[in-house]
Amino acid sequence: MLRRFNLILVYMACVVSWTATPAWAQLSRIKKPKLIVTLVVDQFRADQVARFQNRFLPPVGPQGEPGGFRYLTERGAYYPLAEFGLLQNMTCPGHATILSGAYAYQHGISGNIWYDASIQKPMYCVEDSGYPQVGVADPGSQRGVSPKNFRGTTLGDELKNSGYGSRVVTLALKDRAAVLLGGSRADLALWFDRESQNWVSSRYYLPEGKLPTWVQDVNAAFHKNHKATLSWNRPEGQGTGTSWTDNSFVEKSKATEAMGRDFPHQLSGRNTYASYFPESTTWTVDTAIAALQALKLGRGPDTDLLGVSFSTHDNLSHSFGPNSRQVEELTIIEDKEIARFLKAIKQTVGLENTIIVLTGDHGGMPNAEWLHAHKLDAGRVDEDKLMEEGENFLAKTFGSVKGGNWIAYQANFNFYLNPEALKQYSKLNKEDVANRLARFYREEGSIRNGILHVFSAADVRLNTLPPGMFQKQIQNTFTAGRSGDVVMILKPNYVMPGSTAEHMSGYSYDRMVPLALVGPQIKAGVYGQKAEIIDIAPTLAFFAGTLPPTGSEGRVLHEILRNEIKP
Repeated sequence: MLRRFNLILVYMACVVSWTATPAWAQLSRIKKPKLIVTLVVDQFRADQVARFQNRFLPPVGPQGEPGGFRYLTERGAYYPLAEFGLLQNMTCPGHATILSGAYAYQHGISGNIWYDASIQKPMYCVEDSGYPQVGVADPGSQRGVSPKNFRGTTLGDELKNSGYGSRVVTLALKDRAAVLLGGSRADLALWFDRESQNWVSSRYYLPEGKLPTWVQDVNAAFHKNHKATLSWNRPEGQGTGTSWTDNSFVEKSKATEAMGRDFPHQLSGRNTYASYFPESTTWTVDTAIAALQALKLGRGPDTDLLGVSFSTHDNLSHSFGPNSRQVEELTIIEDKEIARFLKAIKQTVGLENTIIVLTGDHGGMPNAEWLHAHKLDAGRVDEDKLMEEGENFLAKTFGSVKGGNWIAYQANFNFYLNPEALKQYSKLNKEDVANRLARFYREEGSIRNGILHVFSAADVRLNTLPPGMFQKQIQNTFTAGRSGDVVMILKPNYVMPGSTAEHMSGYSYDRMVPLALVGPQIKAGVYGQKAEIIDIAPTLAFFAGTLPPTGSEGRVLHEILRNEIKP
Protein backbone atom coordinates (compact mmCIF):
# COMPACT_ATOMS: atom_id res chain seq x y z
CA MET A 1 0.00 0.00 0.00
CA LEU A 2 2.81 2.38 0.97
CA ARG A 3 4.69 1.47 -2.22
CA ARG A 4 1.57 2.23 -4.23
CA PHE A 5 1.16 5.62 -2.53
CA ASN A 6 4.81 6.48 -3.25
CA LEU A 7 4.35 5.59 -6.92
CA ILE A 8 1.36 7.95 -7.09
CA LEU A 9 3.43 10.78 -5.60
CA VAL A 10 6.21 10.17 -8.11
CA TYR A 11 3.68 10.16 -10.96
CA MET A 12 2.11 13.45 -9.77
CA ALA A 13 5.54 15.09 -9.52
CA CYS A 14 6.32 14.02 -13.07
CA VAL A 15 3.01 15.41 -14.31
CA VAL A 16 3.61 18.76 -12.59
CA SER A 17 7.13 18.90 -14.01
CA TRP A 18 5.92 17.92 -17.50
CA THR A 19 3.12 20.52 -17.57
CA ALA A 20 5.13 23.36 -16.02
CA THR A 21 8.16 23.11 -18.24
CA PRO A 22 6.36 23.50 -21.57
CA ALA A 23 4.46 26.51 -20.19
CA TRP A 24 7.67 28.32 -19.30
CA ALA A 25 9.22 27.24 -22.55
CA GLN A 26 6.25 28.59 -24.46
CA LEU A 27 6.40 31.92 -22.63
CA SER A 28 10.09 32.20 -23.37
CA ARG A 29 9.32 31.76 -27.06
CA ILE A 30 7.12 34.87 -27.21
CA LYS A 31 9.00 36.95 -29.70
CA LYS A 32 9.05 40.63 -28.82
CA PRO A 33 8.36 42.68 -31.91
CA LYS A 34 11.03 45.02 -33.20
CA LEU A 35 8.32 47.49 -34.14
CA ILE A 36 4.70 48.14 -33.20
CA VAL A 37 2.74 50.16 -35.75
CA THR A 38 -0.65 51.58 -34.83
CA LEU A 39 -2.77 52.77 -37.76
CA VAL A 40 -5.86 54.82 -36.95
CA VAL A 41 -8.37 55.94 -39.57
CA ASP A 42 -10.27 58.95 -38.25
CA GLN A 43 -14.07 58.45 -38.31
CA PHE A 44 -13.74 54.86 -39.56
CA ARG A 45 -17.20 53.31 -39.31
CA ALA A 46 -17.20 49.57 -38.60
CA ASP A 47 -19.07 48.81 -41.82
CA GLN A 48 -16.69 50.51 -44.22
CA VAL A 49 -14.29 47.57 -44.48
CA ALA A 50 -17.13 45.22 -45.40
CA ARG A 51 -18.80 47.67 -47.78
CA PHE A 52 -15.72 48.44 -49.84
CA GLN A 53 -13.74 45.19 -49.59
CA ASN A 54 -14.41 44.13 -53.19
CA ARG A 55 -12.51 47.22 -54.36
CA PHE A 56 -9.49 46.77 -52.09
CA LEU A 57 -6.15 45.35 -53.20
CA PRO A 58 -5.71 41.59 -52.70
CA PRO A 59 -4.16 40.65 -49.34
CA VAL A 60 -0.88 39.76 -51.06
CA GLY A 61 0.24 40.87 -54.52
CA PRO A 62 1.85 38.81 -57.29
CA GLN A 63 5.37 39.63 -56.07
CA GLY A 64 4.52 38.83 -52.45
CA GLU A 65 3.99 42.47 -51.52
CA PRO A 66 1.37 43.14 -48.82
CA GLY A 67 -1.94 44.72 -49.72
CA GLY A 68 -3.77 47.26 -47.60
CA PHE A 69 -6.97 46.69 -45.64
CA ARG A 70 -7.39 43.11 -46.88
CA TYR A 71 -3.86 42.19 -45.82
CA LEU A 72 -4.60 43.49 -42.33
CA THR A 73 -8.03 41.89 -41.99
CA GLU A 74 -7.32 38.57 -43.77
CA ARG A 75 -3.75 37.91 -42.62
CA GLY A 76 -4.46 39.15 -39.11
CA ALA A 77 -6.99 38.79 -36.32
CA TYR A 78 -10.00 40.83 -37.39
CA TYR A 79 -12.80 42.04 -35.12
CA PRO A 80 -15.39 43.66 -37.39
CA LEU A 81 -17.31 45.25 -34.50
CA ALA A 82 -14.81 46.44 -31.90
CA GLU A 83 -16.17 49.18 -29.70
CA PHE A 84 -15.44 52.13 -27.50
CA GLY A 85 -17.24 52.23 -24.15
CA LEU A 86 -17.57 56.02 -24.16
CA LEU A 87 -20.64 58.22 -23.97
CA GLN A 88 -19.33 60.70 -26.53
CA ASN A 89 -17.02 59.42 -29.23
CA MET A 90 -14.74 62.03 -30.78
CA THR A 91 -11.14 62.44 -31.93
CA CYS A 92 -9.57 63.40 -28.60
CA PRO A 93 -11.18 60.73 -26.36
CA GLY A 94 -10.75 58.12 -29.08
CA HIS A 95 -7.04 58.63 -29.62
CA ALA A 96 -6.43 58.94 -25.87
CA THR A 97 -8.11 55.57 -25.32
CA ILE A 98 -6.42 53.52 -28.05
CA LEU A 99 -2.94 53.14 -26.52
CA SER A 100 -3.81 53.87 -22.89
CA GLY A 101 -6.34 51.06 -22.48
CA ALA A 102 -8.21 53.46 -20.22
CA TYR A 103 -11.59 55.13 -20.33
CA ALA A 104 -11.96 58.91 -20.24
CA TYR A 105 -12.74 59.07 -16.51
CA GLN A 106 -9.15 57.93 -15.98
CA HIS A 107 -7.19 59.51 -18.83
CA GLY A 108 -9.12 62.76 -18.43
CA ILE A 109 -9.83 63.46 -22.10
CA SER A 110 -13.62 63.49 -21.94
CA GLY A 111 -14.10 65.58 -25.10
CA ASN A 112 -12.33 67.59 -27.76
CA ILE A 113 -12.84 70.74 -25.72
CA TRP A 114 -14.23 71.61 -22.30
CA TYR A 115 -14.63 74.62 -19.99
CA ASP A 116 -11.86 75.13 -17.45
CA ALA A 117 -13.47 76.87 -14.47
CA SER A 118 -10.08 77.67 -12.91
CA ILE A 119 -9.20 80.02 -15.77
CA GLN A 120 -12.80 80.56 -16.91
CA LYS A 121 -11.96 79.73 -20.51
CA PRO A 122 -12.49 76.83 -22.92
CA MET A 123 -9.64 74.29 -22.95
CA TYR A 124 -8.67 72.34 -26.06
CA CYS A 125 -7.64 68.77 -25.28
CA VAL A 126 -3.92 69.19 -26.15
CA GLU A 127 -3.62 72.91 -25.44
CA ASP A 128 -0.63 74.08 -23.40
CA SER A 129 0.59 77.67 -23.58
CA GLY A 130 3.91 76.60 -22.06
CA TYR A 131 4.99 74.79 -25.21
CA PRO A 132 4.80 76.91 -28.41
CA GLN A 133 4.65 75.15 -31.74
CA VAL A 134 7.84 74.58 -33.73
CA GLY A 135 7.86 74.99 -37.50
CA VAL A 136 4.89 77.35 -37.82
CA ALA A 137 5.35 80.81 -39.31
CA ASP A 138 4.32 82.68 -36.15
CA PRO A 139 4.40 80.55 -32.97
CA GLY A 140 2.94 83.41 -30.93
CA SER A 141 -0.24 83.43 -32.98
CA GLN A 142 -1.03 79.74 -32.43
CA ARG A 143 -1.81 77.81 -29.29
CA GLY A 144 0.90 75.76 -27.66
CA VAL A 145 0.58 71.97 -27.70
CA SER A 146 1.50 69.17 -25.31
CA PRO A 147 -0.05 66.08 -23.66
CA LYS A 148 -0.40 67.96 -20.33
CA ASN A 149 -4.16 67.35 -20.09
CA PHE A 150 -3.73 63.59 -20.50
CA ARG A 151 -3.57 61.57 -17.25
CA GLY A 152 -1.75 58.30 -16.77
CA THR A 153 0.40 56.49 -19.31
CA THR A 154 0.26 55.01 -22.78
CA LEU A 155 1.92 51.90 -24.18
CA GLY A 156 4.81 54.04 -25.39
CA ASP A 157 5.27 55.49 -21.92
CA GLU A 158 5.31 52.04 -20.35
CA LEU A 159 7.92 50.75 -22.80
CA LYS A 160 10.19 53.53 -21.60
CA ASN A 161 9.19 53.11 -17.95
CA SER A 162 10.27 49.46 -18.15
CA GLY A 163 13.78 50.60 -19.01
CA TYR A 164 13.73 49.69 -22.67
CA GLY A 165 15.48 51.94 -25.15
CA SER A 166 12.30 52.16 -27.21
CA ARG A 167 11.64 55.11 -29.49
CA VAL A 168 8.09 56.43 -29.76
CA VAL A 169 7.04 58.54 -32.75
CA THR A 170 3.49 59.55 -33.72
CA LEU A 171 2.10 61.64 -36.56
CA ALA A 172 -1.20 62.82 -38.05
CA LEU A 173 -2.60 65.83 -39.83
CA LYS A 174 -4.35 66.65 -36.53
CA ASP A 175 -2.23 67.67 -33.53
CA ARG A 176 -4.62 66.03 -31.07
CA ALA A 177 -4.39 62.68 -32.86
CA ALA A 178 -0.59 62.61 -32.87
CA VAL A 179 -0.13 63.88 -29.31
CA LEU A 180 -2.65 61.58 -27.62
CA LEU A 181 -1.40 58.42 -29.36
CA GLY A 182 2.09 59.10 -28.08
CA GLY A 183 1.50 59.95 -24.44
CA SER A 184 3.84 61.87 -22.16
CA ARG A 185 7.20 60.30 -23.07
CA ALA A 186 6.98 60.23 -26.85
CA ASP A 187 10.21 61.20 -28.56
CA LEU A 188 8.36 63.12 -31.24
CA ALA A 189 4.83 63.96 -32.30
CA LEU A 190 4.26 65.60 -35.68
CA TRP A 191 1.16 67.23 -37.16
CA PHE A 192 0.38 69.24 -40.27
CA ASP A 193 0.01 73.01 -40.01
CA ARG A 194 -2.61 74.01 -42.55
CA GLU A 195 -1.46 77.61 -42.77
CA SER A 196 2.25 77.08 -43.46
CA GLN A 197 1.63 73.67 -45.11
CA ASN A 198 4.43 72.18 -43.02
CA TRP A 199 4.82 69.24 -40.69
CA VAL A 200 5.35 70.81 -37.27
CA SER A 201 5.70 69.92 -33.60
CA SER A 202 6.09 71.81 -30.31
CA ARG A 203 8.79 72.62 -27.80
CA TYR A 204 7.46 69.86 -25.57
CA TYR A 205 9.19 67.43 -27.93
CA LEU A 206 11.76 69.84 -29.38
CA PRO A 207 12.97 72.07 -26.52
CA GLU A 208 15.56 73.74 -28.75
CA GLY A 209 12.80 74.96 -31.04
CA LYS A 210 14.09 73.35 -34.23
CA LEU A 211 12.59 70.62 -36.38
CA PRO A 212 14.82 67.57 -36.97
CA THR A 213 16.73 67.64 -40.22
CA TRP A 214 14.73 64.78 -41.69
CA VAL A 215 11.46 66.64 -41.03
CA GLN A 216 12.89 69.77 -42.65
CA ASP A 217 13.79 67.62 -45.66
CA VAL A 218 10.23 66.25 -45.83
CA ASN A 219 8.82 69.78 -45.76
CA ALA A 220 11.29 71.01 -48.39
CA ALA A 221 10.46 68.13 -50.73
CA PHE A 222 6.77 68.73 -50.19
CA HIS A 223 6.97 72.40 -51.15
CA LYS A 224 9.24 71.65 -54.11
CA ASN A 225 6.83 69.11 -55.57
CA HIS A 226 3.52 70.64 -54.57
CA LYS A 227 0.85 71.31 -57.15
CA ALA A 228 -0.48 74.82 -57.52
CA THR A 229 -3.96 73.41 -58.07
CA LEU A 230 -5.47 70.30 -56.55
CA SER A 231 -8.00 68.43 -58.65
CA TRP A 232 -10.05 65.34 -57.82
CA ASN A 233 -12.22 63.83 -60.54
CA ARG A 234 -14.95 61.26 -60.12
CA PRO A 235 -13.53 57.83 -61.03
CA GLU A 236 -15.28 55.86 -63.73
CA GLY A 237 -17.91 53.37 -62.66
CA GLN A 238 -20.49 53.43 -59.90
CA GLY A 239 -18.36 52.30 -57.02
CA THR A 240 -19.90 49.67 -54.77
CA GLY A 241 -23.40 50.96 -55.36
CA THR A 242 -23.87 51.53 -51.61
CA SER A 243 -23.15 55.25 -51.78
CA TRP A 244 -25.71 58.01 -51.95
CA THR A 245 -24.35 60.60 -54.32
CA ASP A 246 -27.11 63.21 -54.29
CA ASN A 247 -25.27 66.33 -53.24
CA SER A 248 -28.54 67.96 -52.13
CA PHE A 249 -27.79 66.39 -48.74
CA VAL A 250 -24.37 68.05 -48.51
CA GLU A 251 -24.49 70.95 -46.06
CA LYS A 252 -22.97 74.22 -47.13
CA SER A 253 -19.66 74.79 -45.36
CA LYS A 254 -16.39 76.60 -45.92
CA ALA A 255 -14.83 73.31 -47.05
CA THR A 256 -17.52 72.40 -49.57
CA GLU A 257 -17.59 75.95 -50.90
CA ALA A 258 -13.80 75.92 -51.33
CA MET A 259 -13.55 72.54 -53.09
CA GLY A 260 -17.05 72.21 -54.55
CA ARG A 261 -20.07 70.21 -53.46
CA ASP A 262 -19.59 67.46 -56.05
CA PHE A 263 -16.97 66.03 -58.41
CA PRO A 264 -14.78 67.30 -59.92
CA HIS A 265 -13.33 68.94 -56.81
CA GLN A 266 -10.74 71.64 -57.35
CA LEU A 267 -8.72 73.93 -55.14
CA SER A 268 -6.56 76.74 -56.46
CA GLY A 269 -3.53 77.50 -54.34
CA ARG A 270 -2.45 75.85 -51.13
CA ASN A 271 -4.71 76.66 -48.19
CA THR A 272 -6.31 75.08 -45.19
CA TYR A 273 -8.63 72.89 -47.33
CA ALA A 274 -5.82 71.05 -49.08
CA SER A 275 -6.09 68.49 -46.27
CA TYR A 276 -9.54 67.55 -47.60
CA PHE A 277 -8.04 66.11 -50.78
CA PRO A 278 -6.74 62.51 -51.12
CA GLU A 279 -3.19 63.85 -51.58
CA SER A 280 -3.08 64.56 -47.84
CA THR A 281 -3.26 60.81 -47.19
CA THR A 282 -0.19 60.45 -49.40
CA TRP A 283 1.57 63.20 -47.42
CA THR A 284 0.84 61.27 -44.22
CA VAL A 285 2.31 58.03 -45.57
CA ASP A 286 5.32 59.85 -47.07
CA THR A 287 6.11 61.27 -43.64
CA ALA A 288 5.57 57.93 -41.87
CA ILE A 289 8.00 56.23 -44.28
CA ALA A 290 10.49 59.07 -43.78
CA ALA A 291 10.31 58.59 -40.00
CA LEU A 292 10.72 54.83 -40.39
CA GLN A 293 13.84 55.27 -42.50
CA ALA A 294 15.47 58.34 -40.94
CA LEU A 295 15.14 57.10 -37.35
CA LYS A 296 15.77 53.45 -38.26
CA LEU A 297 12.70 52.46 -36.27
CA GLY A 298 12.50 48.75 -35.55
CA ARG A 299 16.21 48.22 -36.04
CA GLY A 300 17.39 48.77 -32.49
CA PRO A 301 17.64 46.28 -29.63
CA ASP A 302 14.19 47.11 -28.18
CA THR A 303 10.64 47.50 -29.41
CA ASP A 304 9.90 50.83 -31.10
CA LEU A 305 6.44 52.32 -31.57
CA LEU A 306 5.15 54.26 -34.57
CA GLY A 307 1.62 55.67 -34.49
CA VAL A 308 -0.03 57.04 -37.63
CA SER A 309 -3.52 58.55 -37.85
CA PHE A 310 -5.27 59.34 -41.13
CA SER A 311 -7.21 62.55 -40.56
CA THR A 312 -8.44 63.15 -44.12
CA HIS A 313 -11.11 60.47 -43.65
CA ASP A 314 -12.73 62.55 -40.90
CA ASN A 315 -12.51 65.78 -42.89
CA LEU A 316 -14.41 64.27 -45.82
CA SER A 317 -16.90 62.35 -43.68
CA HIS A 318 -17.97 65.55 -41.95
CA SER A 319 -18.24 67.43 -45.24
CA PHE A 320 -19.91 64.82 -47.45
CA GLY A 321 -21.13 62.07 -45.12
CA PRO A 322 -19.86 58.52 -44.49
CA ASN A 323 -22.07 57.12 -47.28
CA SER A 324 -20.77 59.54 -49.88
CA ARG A 325 -18.88 58.63 -53.03
CA GLN A 326 -16.08 60.91 -51.81
CA VAL A 327 -15.50 58.82 -48.68
CA GLU A 328 -15.64 55.57 -50.65
CA GLU A 329 -13.05 56.77 -53.15
CA LEU A 330 -10.84 58.12 -50.37
CA THR A 331 -10.99 54.73 -48.62
CA ILE A 332 -9.78 53.03 -51.82
CA ILE A 333 -6.86 55.48 -51.92
CA GLU A 334 -6.14 54.83 -48.22
CA ASP A 335 -6.02 51.11 -49.03
CA LYS A 336 -3.28 51.71 -51.62
CA GLU A 337 -1.34 54.09 -49.40
CA ILE A 338 -1.41 51.69 -46.45
CA ALA A 339 -0.14 48.97 -48.80
CA ARG A 340 2.73 51.28 -49.79
CA PHE A 341 3.54 51.84 -46.13
CA LEU A 342 3.44 48.11 -45.33
CA LYS A 343 5.77 47.44 -48.25
CA ALA A 344 8.25 49.94 -46.74
CA ILE A 345 8.02 48.15 -43.39
CA LYS A 346 8.63 44.81 -45.09
CA GLN A 347 11.72 46.16 -46.86
CA THR A 348 13.23 47.75 -43.74
CA VAL A 349 12.14 46.06 -40.51
CA GLY A 350 10.43 42.99 -41.92
CA LEU A 351 6.78 42.16 -41.37
CA GLU A 352 7.91 39.11 -39.42
CA ASN A 353 9.37 41.51 -36.84
CA THR A 354 6.38 43.84 -36.69
CA ILE A 355 2.96 43.92 -35.04
CA ILE A 356 0.50 46.15 -36.86
CA VAL A 357 -2.79 47.37 -35.43
CA LEU A 358 -5.57 48.92 -37.50
CA THR A 359 -8.56 50.65 -35.93
CA GLY A 360 -10.56 53.88 -35.83
CA ASP A 361 -10.93 56.59 -33.21
CA HIS A 362 -14.74 56.67 -33.62
CA GLY A 363 -17.41 56.07 -36.24
CA GLY A 364 -19.95 58.50 -37.59
CA MET A 365 -23.65 58.98 -38.30
CA PRO A 366 -25.05 59.36 -41.82
CA ASN A 367 -26.63 62.67 -42.74
CA ALA A 368 -29.66 63.31 -40.52
CA GLU A 369 -31.81 64.68 -43.33
CA TRP A 370 -30.98 61.69 -45.53
CA LEU A 371 -31.98 59.32 -42.71
CA HIS A 372 -35.23 61.25 -42.18
CA ALA A 373 -35.97 61.06 -45.92
CA HIS A 374 -35.59 57.27 -45.61
CA LYS A 375 -38.27 56.95 -42.89
CA LEU A 376 -36.06 57.08 -39.80
CA ASP A 377 -36.65 59.34 -36.83
CA ALA A 378 -33.67 61.67 -37.24
CA GLY A 379 -32.94 65.36 -36.95
CA ARG A 380 -30.94 68.20 -35.44
CA VAL A 381 -30.89 69.69 -31.95
CA ASP A 382 -29.72 73.30 -31.68
CA GLU A 383 -27.32 73.71 -28.74
CA ASP A 384 -27.38 77.49 -28.97
CA LYS A 385 -31.14 77.59 -28.57
CA LEU A 386 -30.95 75.18 -25.66
CA MET A 387 -28.36 77.38 -24.00
CA GLU A 388 -30.51 80.46 -24.53
CA GLU A 389 -33.56 78.72 -23.12
CA GLY A 390 -31.64 77.45 -20.10
CA GLU A 391 -30.18 80.89 -19.48
CA ASN A 392 -33.64 82.47 -19.48
CA PHE A 393 -34.90 79.81 -17.07
CA LEU A 394 -32.05 80.36 -14.59
CA ALA A 395 -32.37 84.15 -14.75
CA LYS A 396 -36.10 83.89 -14.13
CA THR A 397 -35.64 81.40 -11.30
CA PHE A 398 -32.64 82.86 -9.46
CA GLY A 399 -32.21 86.38 -10.83
CA SER A 400 -30.03 87.98 -13.50
CA VAL A 401 -26.23 87.92 -13.45
CA LYS A 402 -24.45 91.28 -13.50
CA GLY A 403 -22.05 91.46 -16.44
CA GLY A 404 -22.45 87.84 -17.43
CA ASN A 405 -24.58 84.72 -17.79
CA TRP A 406 -25.54 81.75 -15.70
CA ILE A 407 -24.23 79.35 -18.33
CA ALA A 408 -20.61 80.13 -19.17
CA TYR A 409 -20.08 77.67 -22.01
CA GLN A 410 -21.50 74.71 -23.88
CA ALA A 411 -19.80 72.09 -26.04
CA ASN A 412 -21.25 68.87 -27.44
CA PHE A 413 -24.28 69.15 -25.16
CA ASN A 414 -22.17 69.68 -22.05
CA PHE A 415 -23.38 72.83 -20.26
CA TYR A 416 -21.08 74.59 -17.78
CA LEU A 417 -22.27 76.95 -15.05
CA ASN A 418 -20.51 80.29 -14.64
CA PRO A 419 -18.41 80.42 -11.42
CA GLU A 420 -18.87 84.21 -11.28
CA ALA A 421 -22.65 83.85 -11.28
CA LEU A 422 -22.45 81.49 -8.31
CA LYS A 423 -20.25 84.00 -6.48
CA GLN A 424 -22.89 86.69 -6.95
CA TYR A 425 -25.49 84.35 -5.45
CA SER A 426 -23.31 82.87 -2.74
CA LYS A 427 -26.22 81.28 -0.89
CA LEU A 428 -26.94 79.06 -3.86
CA ASN A 429 -25.34 75.65 -4.11
CA LYS A 430 -23.82 74.81 -7.51
CA GLU A 431 -25.21 71.30 -7.35
CA ASP A 432 -28.73 72.58 -6.69
CA VAL A 433 -28.54 75.01 -9.61
CA ALA A 434 -27.30 72.28 -11.93
CA ASN A 435 -30.06 69.92 -10.80
CA ARG A 436 -32.73 72.57 -11.40
CA LEU A 437 -31.35 73.21 -14.89
CA ALA A 438 -31.26 69.48 -15.66
CA ARG A 439 -34.84 69.06 -14.50
CA PHE A 440 -35.92 72.02 -16.62
CA TYR A 441 -34.36 70.49 -19.73
CA ARG A 442 -35.94 67.13 -18.93
CA GLU A 443 -39.44 68.37 -18.23
CA GLU A 444 -40.10 71.95 -19.26
CA GLY A 445 -37.88 72.92 -22.19
CA SER A 446 -39.84 73.89 -25.28
CA ILE A 447 -37.32 72.41 -27.73
CA ARG A 448 -36.85 69.00 -26.12
CA ASN A 449 -37.47 67.08 -29.35
CA GLY A 450 -34.39 64.95 -29.95
CA ILE A 451 -33.27 64.82 -26.30
CA LEU A 452 -33.47 61.40 -24.64
CA HIS A 453 -31.81 61.90 -21.23
CA VAL A 454 -30.40 64.76 -19.17
CA PHE A 455 -28.18 64.25 -16.14
CA SER A 456 -26.11 66.41 -13.80
CA ALA A 457 -22.78 65.96 -12.07
CA ALA A 458 -24.72 65.12 -8.91
CA ASP A 459 -26.47 62.28 -10.74
CA VAL A 460 -23.05 60.81 -11.51
CA ARG A 461 -21.94 61.14 -7.89
CA LEU A 462 -25.15 59.58 -6.57
CA ASN A 463 -25.43 57.07 -9.44
CA THR A 464 -28.94 58.22 -10.31
CA LEU A 465 -28.26 57.67 -13.98
CA PRO A 466 -30.09 56.40 -17.04
CA PRO A 467 -30.07 52.59 -17.11
CA GLY A 468 -28.05 49.97 -18.95
CA MET A 469 -25.64 51.04 -21.66
CA PHE A 470 -25.93 54.73 -20.81
CA GLN A 471 -25.05 54.21 -17.15
CA LYS A 472 -21.86 52.36 -18.08
CA GLN A 473 -20.90 54.89 -20.74
CA ILE A 474 -21.45 57.84 -18.38
CA GLN A 475 -19.35 56.20 -15.67
CA ASN A 476 -16.60 55.47 -18.21
CA THR A 477 -16.62 59.01 -19.56
CA PHE A 478 -17.61 61.59 -16.96
CA THR A 479 -14.61 63.54 -15.71
CA ALA A 480 -15.18 65.89 -12.80
CA GLY A 481 -14.05 69.42 -13.66
CA ARG A 482 -14.08 68.70 -17.40
CA SER A 483 -17.45 67.18 -18.19
CA GLY A 484 -20.41 69.52 -18.07
CA ASP A 485 -22.41 70.41 -14.96
CA VAL A 486 -25.40 69.32 -17.04
CA VAL A 487 -25.05 66.82 -19.90
CA MET A 488 -27.59 65.72 -22.50
CA ILE A 489 -27.93 62.45 -24.37
CA LEU A 490 -29.70 62.81 -27.70
CA LYS A 491 -32.02 60.28 -29.27
CA PRO A 492 -30.51 57.95 -31.88
CA ASN A 493 -29.83 59.69 -35.19
CA TYR A 494 -30.04 63.19 -33.74
CA VAL A 495 -27.07 65.57 -33.90
CA MET A 496 -26.29 69.27 -33.77
CA PRO A 497 -26.63 71.52 -36.83
CA GLY A 498 -23.62 72.31 -39.00
CA SER A 499 -21.72 69.57 -40.78
CA THR A 500 -23.25 67.18 -43.29
CA ALA A 501 -22.48 64.35 -40.87
CA GLU A 502 -21.46 64.27 -37.21
CA HIS A 503 -20.33 61.99 -34.41
CA MET A 504 -20.55 62.51 -30.67
CA SER A 505 -22.75 59.76 -29.26
CA GLY A 506 -22.41 56.32 -27.70
CA TYR A 507 -24.64 54.65 -30.27
CA SER A 508 -23.30 51.84 -32.46
CA TYR A 509 -22.63 54.07 -35.47
CA ASP A 510 -20.27 56.22 -33.37
CA ARG A 511 -18.75 53.69 -30.97
CA MET A 512 -18.10 50.72 -33.28
CA VAL A 513 -14.97 50.54 -35.43
CA PRO A 514 -12.91 47.80 -37.12
CA LEU A 515 -9.98 46.28 -35.25
CA ALA A 516 -7.28 44.16 -36.86
CA LEU A 517 -3.99 42.94 -35.38
CA VAL A 518 -1.31 41.36 -37.54
CA GLY A 519 1.93 39.80 -36.38
CA PRO A 520 4.02 36.64 -36.50
CA GLN A 521 2.44 35.18 -33.36
CA ILE A 522 -1.11 36.32 -34.01
CA LYS A 523 -3.63 33.79 -35.33
CA ALA A 524 -5.43 35.07 -38.42
CA GLY A 525 -9.20 34.86 -38.51
CA VAL A 526 -12.45 36.73 -38.13
CA TYR A 527 -13.41 36.95 -34.46
CA GLY A 528 -16.97 37.38 -33.24
CA GLN A 529 -16.01 37.77 -29.60
CA LYS A 530 -16.61 41.15 -28.07
CA ALA A 531 -13.49 43.27 -28.27
CA GLU A 532 -13.11 46.77 -26.89
CA ILE A 533 -10.58 49.37 -27.87
CA ILE A 534 -9.24 49.27 -24.31
CA ASP A 535 -8.04 45.72 -25.12
CA ILE A 536 -5.42 46.96 -27.60
CA ALA A 537 -2.91 48.31 -25.09
CA PRO A 538 -2.75 45.28 -22.75
CA THR A 539 -2.53 42.93 -25.73
CA LEU A 540 0.41 44.84 -27.19
CA ALA A 541 2.01 45.09 -23.73
CA PHE A 542 1.81 41.28 -23.47
CA PHE A 543 3.80 40.88 -26.68
CA ALA A 544 6.25 43.69 -25.90
CA GLY A 545 7.10 42.45 -22.41
CA THR A 546 5.98 45.53 -20.55
CA LEU A 547 3.24 46.50 -18.14
CA PRO A 548 -0.09 47.69 -19.50
CA PRO A 549 -0.60 51.45 -19.06
CA THR A 550 -1.61 52.71 -15.62
CA GLY A 551 -5.35 52.98 -16.28
CA SER A 552 -5.66 49.93 -18.50
CA GLU A 553 -8.95 48.10 -17.94
CA GLY A 554 -8.91 45.89 -21.00
CA ARG A 555 -8.01 42.24 -21.43
CA VAL A 556 -5.33 40.49 -23.41
CA LEU A 557 -7.06 39.19 -26.54
CA HIS A 558 -5.88 35.67 -25.75
CA GLU A 559 -8.00 34.04 -28.43
CA ILE A 560 -5.76 35.51 -31.15
CA LEU A 561 -2.57 33.95 -29.77
CA ARG A 562 -1.17 31.10 -31.77
CA ASN A 563 -1.50 27.80 -29.90
CA GLU A 564 2.21 27.28 -29.46
CA ILE A 565 2.59 30.40 -27.31
CA LYS A 566 -0.55 30.20 -25.21
CA PRO A 567 0.47 29.96 -21.55
